[in-house]
Amino acid sequence: MAFLSSLNIPLSGMTAERLRLDIISQNVANADNVATREEDAYKRQMVVFGEDKTFKGILRTKLGTGEAHFHRYIKYRGVEVREVVEDETPSEPVYDPTHPLADEMGYVYESNVDVAVEQLDAIEASNMYDANLAVFEVVKSMAQKALNIGKG
Repeated sequence: MAFLSSLNIPLSGMTAERLRLDIISQNVANADNVATREEDAYKRQMVVFGEDKTFKGILRTKLGTGEAHFHRYIKYRGVEVREVVEDETPSEPVYDPTHPLADEMGYVYESNVDVAVEQLDAIEASNMYDANLAVFEVVKSMAQKALNIGKG
């Protein structure tokens, strides 16, 4: 039933936002890490989302005129996490010659994680999760009401 497969869209969005929150919490946990070399400093991780397209969905898009024919066979898949990438912002050198990880010039390299940015991203991910949950509840309610139409 194609109607029920539309539940995959908000569910996949909720799953993707959950992973995004996990990555954000990993970033916050490593925000205070320092390293001897810039290459070894923790780099902020970011999640890249994409549309999860099925072969039939791509075929329908390419054919253009055959939408009605292929529409009943489409399984709506929703959102997918394409990859987790590193933020290429350079690490900040901090002069601290007393630090045990300081290099020969007295510098340590901090991670490029900004906790305030991570907090904003976490709020956004949480709001998107809630929005997907609301869509899921509406679609589920519509399906339940459709099933009750035949009952008298």
